Amino acid sequence: MDSGYLSDWAFSLQGTFQNVVQSQFSHEEYRWPLKEFDAEGYVWKNDFFIVILRHKVSGIPSMGNPKILSNSDIPLDDPNIDNLENWHNYLKTTYSIRPQDALMIISIVDGKNVQERWNNMNERQKQMWHKQISMNITNHYYHLKGFDALGDFFIPPGYLHVTEECQQFLRDNPDYNKNVFIMMKFDEKNIQLKKLEKEIRTIFKNHGYNPVRADDKVYPKDRDLWNNVCVYMICCKQGIAILENKIKLEYNPNVAIEYGFMRALNKRALLLADNSFPKDRADIVGKIREKFEFDNETTVKEPIEKWLKEL
Repeated sequence: MDSGYLSDWAFSLQGTFQNVVQSQFSHEEYRWPLKEFDAEGYVWKNDFFIVILRHKVSGIPSMGNPKILSNSDIPLDDPNIDNLENWHNYLKTTYSIRPQDALMIISIVDGKNVQERWNNMNERQKQMWHKQISMNITNHYYHLKGFDALGDFFIPPGYLHVTEECQQFLRDNPDYNKNVFIMMKFDEKNIQLKKLEKEIRTIFKNHGYNPVRADDKVYPKDRDLWNNVCVYMICCKQGIAILENKIKLEYNPNVAIEYGFMRALNKRALLLADNSFPKDRADIVGKIREKFEFDNETTVKEPIEKWLKEL
């Protein structure tokens, strides 16, 4: 396998990125990375070809012969569509890959050129390709917008309209991994709710976390309530949902929506339920919840600290 093999895939990747950018982000095309690049190639078990494109401002692409990947700490399982994130994280760390660079793990199949190799790939191998194209494009987009793409922060499809608001939030609360979204009823007149919120914030802060609530600050310029909540849910890695019906005999719909949204994003969220809260809610049946006494705010300390040990 020589430099021509690497060159074929490198320029094919560059062309693919350009097509996607022209289609989806044409207004950003002029400053998108990888117009110029250097390339590296690595072979894993003769089954996978790893391509790294390193963005540079100008110059002729530099490419050498592919090398054998033989690191001792490499992931145990072969790359597949389900563990691509783990492989990408490992390779980004090992080879100091920046957000403006690109990384692809490509199945090695027979073929004289890229088109023949693509035609010889099975559906699973093609899905790996498409998923990684999307991962790289997302990283580049976040890079342009000023986000740290090396963490697991992401803005889900359909919510890119709050990108600027997320930037502002993360300037105020820069450690995404420590941000905790508090989901509970708002009632400024209720003294016990205020005590409960204060206790929750104190516990998280004592453990190095940054607890926030959606009424701490409004980020959208139009002060749209839902978009503001979305900014908090997207920019917090974990959350805590308080279930109680002491203030009003209902399962607060806002808490339900917020909890569901965070779980849909695969974020860790603690369900903390008052002892008197009913157990037959269909939308939370089967979810493990920790208990506390609403009238005694100090009872939240033990279940929260227990949960923090699991993070």
